[in-house]
Amino acid sequence: MYDLVLVNANVVTMDPSMPRARLVGVRGGRIVEVSKEGRVDTTDALGTKTIDCGGRTVLPGFIDAHCHVAAYAQSLAVLGLSPRDNIDSIAGIQDRISEACQGRAPGAWVRGRGYDEFSLSEQRHPDRRDLDAAAPLHPVKLTHRSGHAHVLNSLALKEVGITAETGDPPGGLIDRHARTGEPTGILFGMGGYLARRAPPLDDREMEEGLSLASRKLLSFGITSVQDASAHNDLRKWRRFGDWIGRALFAPRVTMMMGLKGFLAWQEQAYPPFVERDRLKVGGVKIVATETTGSLYPDQKTLGENLQAIHASGLQAVVHAVEEPVIEAACLAIEHAQTAHPPRDHRHRIEHCSVCPPSLVKRIRDQGIIVVTQPSFIYYNGDRYLSTVPERQQRYLYPIGSLAARGVPVAFSSDFPVSEPNPLAGVYAAAFRQTKAGRSVLPEEGVGMFEALRMYTLSAAESAFEEKEKGSIALGRLADLVVLGEDPFEADAARVKDIPVEMTIMNGEVVWSLETPTLRTTR
Repeated sequence: MYDLVLVNANVVTMDPSMPRARLVGVRGGRIVEVSKEGRVDTTDALGTKTIDCGGRTVLPGFIDAHCHVAAYAQSLAVLGLSPRDNIDSIAGIQDRISEACQGRAPGAWVRGRGYDEFSLSEQRHPDRRDLDAAAPLHPVKLTHRSGHAHVLNSLALKEVGITAETGDPPGGLIDRHARTGEPTGILFGMGGYLARRAPPLDDREMEEGLSLASRKLLSFGITSVQDASAHNDLRKWRRFGDWIGRALFAPRVTMMMGLKGFLAWQEQAYPPFVERDRLKVGGVKIVATETTGSLYPDQKTLGENLQAIHASGLQAVVHAVEEPVIEAACLAIEHAQTAHPPRDHRHRIEHCSVCPPSLVKRIRDQGIIVVTQPSFIYYNGDRYLSTVPERQQRYLYPIGSLAARGVPVAFSSDFPVSEPNPLAGVYAAAFRQTKAGRSVLPEEGVGMFEALRMYTLSAAESAFEEKEKGSIALGRLADLVVLGEDPFEADAARVKDIPVEMTIMNGEVVWSLETPTLRTTR
């Protein structure tokens, strides 16, 4: 009858035809029954695995709609320099680097990730001199928590060919001493530049990081991810296929393409992966920024890129944080739809961090999806309240306004920029509290159901995947998460800390706390 059946469960289906249920039956990796009956007789069903959930809440597997898998794996394989790693000063960073140099041959690279200048006692980025003092014989590359800034020591700058005479690359900025013009070692918007010049992690380090990343994501109940790396191409597609095929990475992957990858895809579509439910091509990622003080790419180029993507039938995925950049993205999408017949394009704006009502309306009128990161409110909200100008604070992550005006909103963590925990994002979206307990526009909060939907069904809809994922309904993939507490009943402060007790993919338990009260029989 079933391969797996979950009974005595508090099932939140995300399916409007049956919002709540008590039983889920699975066969062949798909959901074949959703019932309000709490139990079913499986005594004669040889081979059926029965999980008695004891009234626990069951949700569709969480979907992180914007993340960076390889960068997350790398972050777990290099020095951790975030506040979570007890780093609160540049001296602490220097100590970690010095320790890492012990036993390494001179010239071997040392890498670290996750530092946050606002969490350091010095309230600044480290620079090349700080890193030189800690590692005079080893090239050092540090990556900021955002992934959009890096710090290199003198040896690393030499290795990648950056000198006082090196010009700023397109969209990037080399920080320089005002008097001498020498690079300080701090680089902004140059991740792609460095990726082409600095040696990558070796295969062993990368594979260890991937395995750890996979386990951590499953422990958070994340069963699908949408990789939004701007340099994804055929090579990255093949790497994902290899990682999945060798069981190094378990969650399902929808891989967005970068612009260069998109141009190659137009010439020849990427070869299919043998397990089609595990790896799919998504939209085309464009990074639009004001890193250098002006829009990059410029409005004309951005518009041309959007038109090419729209005309191809694919989805445009535009990184846009600041108000002028969001406006430029809206304008480009408007022109693309004017130049080509309108359709269910589901073009996306990623982050949409500072969005006043006038832009909310334009986003809605163009049918744009917003994919944003509510957990930033929790993890970074105290910094926002201290550093973001008051006028912009009024429009920070206006999730409630977007939803109220009919804008589709999906959630993500942007990991490794923040911890992947979806329930931290759900907590922040519902209660708008920072880590220190301060409120950030509480009127922009959404209800618990809406917050959970944005991390499940809405995230699936943001990638045209709602017929496969995001809800507990007949025919959907059997990707489920069992929570240790009901988020609808838990105290507000507990929501972000609710444990995931079991993660299920394809009807198989892929991660479990092995809680004794979750009774499993076969």
